[in-house]
Amino acid sequence: MIAKGSKKGGNNYGQSGYPAVERLIDTEDFDGINAAFEVAYDELSSIAKRKRGLKTQRDAKKAMRSLELTLDLFRELLAIKYKLQEEAAKKAKKH
Repeated sequence: MIAKGSKKGGNNYGQSGYPAVERLIDTEDFDGINAAFEVAYDELSSIAKRKRGLKTQRDAKKAMRSLELTLDLFRELLAIKYKLQEEAAKKAKKH
């Protein structure tokens, strides 16, 4: 789903140990992630709504919450990226 960044061609992905996430934040191409998360979330939602297997329902709800938190993390990383870009632009104007 997420292609790992390579070090060929001056690519710096992987410096912090998460090359796929770094590439995703850098390119902002969330189409694949959004599609995969949507399918997984829908499947988990249908599992959570089933009448049988309370443990399975709880596990599905926990997994759904994990997907939500992951998306929140992506949003937070993007916000940090934009803030850093803004600060770099301000710094460049001063010089």
